[in-house]
Amino acid sequence: MTTSEHEPYDETAKAFFQRLFMNWGIEVETEREVFSRSRKIDLVVKCSDADYAQLQNTPFAHFRQLNSLELKGINDPLTVANYFRIMMRVWALGDQERERQKLANQEKTTDNKTDNNDEDDTSEPLILANQLTVTIVCVTRPDSILRQLENEYRFVKTKENGIYHCDEVLGKWIIYPSELDLVPKNYPLLSLAQGKKLDEFISHCLREGLIDYLQLIIDIGLATDPDVIWQKNLEVSKVKYQIREETWPIIDQFFQQMPEAMGKLPTFKSALTSAQQQGKQIGEQQMLLRQLHRKFVQVPPGIVEHINGTSDLEQLDEWLDQIILAHELVDIDFKMPQRESANQ
Repeated sequence: MTTSEHEPYDETAKAFFQRLFMNWGIEVETEREVFSRSRKIDLVVKCSDADYAQLQNTPFAHFRQLNSLELKGINDPLTVANYFRIMMRVWALGDQERERQKLANQEKTTDNKTDNNDEDDTSEPLILANQLTVTIVCVTRPDSILRQLENEYRFVKTKENGIYHCDEVLGKWIIYPSELDLVPKNYPLLSLAQGKKLDEFISHCLREGLIDYLQLIIDIGLATDPDVIWQKNLEVSKVKYQIREETWPIIDQFFQQMPEAMGKLPTFKSALTSAQQQGKQIGEQQMLLRQLHRKFVQVPPGIVEHINGTSDLEQLDEWLDQIILAHELVDIDFKMPQRESANQ
């Protein structure tokens, strides 16, 4: 996939799924290049026999030994031409992996002959087409392939809503998150849903306190379905989350491209501004306390509490400057209330 300048969700989504598979202890690689002038495969996931059980209660239960995962965003819908390019990359991935295995087997054979172990066969079996899968996760429903050309491409709906399968030697799957059931195993993909399904998932995350998924919705949702984010902003603003620093360029880019969107719901801007202000405040407080503890052996709990209760960024900056010049803790004017100061 070539990341479009209008597709800010791509890198965030790829990073999320990379972390997801790594947390499951499964080998994963992003941006695998299979042709010198080719678009790259978004994620390549390699599974051992032990990994299959780990994946059974996930949307990736169909994974085999070598798996290509492609992410198609709102501005990068799956077309027939896209589909052909993806399939070319998958076959090339299989060829690439077989070449790697052949070289590894040749080296093992040479080592065995050197060690006079000619009878030991440690060759790795070459990967076959039935050990490959390709999964395409589409934010926009690919009706050209699932409906208009249904007979040609033979993708059929599985027993799992939102998941389509083409039953051939090389396993091919299309997942449309907006049709997935609202069950725990689908949570990793529901952040890519749109419309009513995304609305339902946000409400569910709020009720259940699933902050990590709310964070992913903020990261990705502005590029997939901002209308739902606007509609849900009052609920989201009640959650004590902090927008990550790397997320702000995505938000800024979105509103640069669609400046009219900011005025649609002023409370959304207010909620974002409040979250950003809160994030800066927490960062200043943490930096200030870190410098205090580094410079002075003991910092009274009353001062720590006073710093954590100060929201004035200019005041926090001033205290940080004073710490640099101070020789003793008393050299810093923390502007403590008189009674509290006397108790320190």
